[in-house]
Amino acid sequence: MKIWKRGMMASACLMMAVFLAGCSVTEALSAAKRGEREYGKAETMMILSTERLRYETVYSEEIWNASVDSDGTTFEAAMLGQVHDFLKEIKTLNLMAKEQKADLSAKDKELAKTAASEYMKALGESLAGEFGIEEKSAEEFYRDYRLAQQMAETIAGSMDLEVSDSEARVILVSQIEFSDRETAENVLRKIQEDGALFDAAAEEYSEDSEIRSPVFRGMRGAEYETAVFALEEGGISGVLSDSGKYYLVKCVDDYDEEATKLRKEEMIREKTGSVFYSQYQSFAREHPLTEDKDLWNSLTVTGNPKAEADFFAIYEAVWE
Repeated sequence: MKIWKRGMMASACLMMAVFLAGCSVTEALSAAKRGEREYGKAETMMILSTERLRYETVYSEEIWNASVDSDGTTFEAAMLGQVHDFLKEIKTLNLMAKEQKADLSAKDKELAKTAASEYMKALGESLAGEFGIEEKSAEEFYRDYRLAQQMAETIAGSMDLEVSDSEARVILVSQIEFSDRETAENVLRKIQEDGALFDAAAEEYSEDSEIRSPVFRGMRGAEYETAVFALEEGGISGVLSDSGKYYLVKCVDDYDEEATKLRKEEMIREKTGSVFYSQYQSFAREHPLTEDKDLWNSLTVTGNPKAEADFFAIYEAVWE
């Protein structure tokens, strides 16, 4: 299982795509305790310079001044926040691993040396000195990154992630949407008594042009779901109320196998994220990190020379 993909903003946070429910997961944690220090300048610049390289390659240097929200937050400020979260998450997962006496294999440790050597070659002596990065610190950070991934996978592997076909079942329906019940009942009579074709009635009367759609549990209200999931293929419901609208629904497929498979995978990811987030947050609350405020108050994305060393690309090339 791959926990972190290359690039920060693309994956929205360290584990957003796979585990965590949102960014800044440690921001709300108690700051009253003083724990192990966060990563320093060397590790921070390894990630920050990589993200600068990636985004400027795609979007040019103008990206950093772009606003990302209505408050005028710049892309640069957002990136700094995401990198900070990323580093805190790696550190915290390593603390979790340490508590459980987990460690890398001899092979992984050798690969960390290889990755660090490749990274330092790509970075060059001049920038290594300016960023405060030594080969030993690069090796240790690659070890931490690898161990954090393995720790996340271990936690995920201990979870009960079973999702049944019944829970994940997706059906395909055609539906006619109305704003009032009386019209819905009149159209239902036309279908039942006059033999009007459902799809033709939908084209004529539905207030929503999207007639056909998949439906899964949790997507609609209880009245709608109970009635619709009880339909067999070809069956037509009575008038159903949902979120202030009225519907007539025809079941086109009472078990969409491919859609159900995809829905099950999505539900497993959601379940994994919820449980992992709870465990992670609980541990992080008990093991708060000590921030280097001077470092983070002084950091900018573009305030340092541009580097060509890509931390994530080297990791992928060495381990994968």
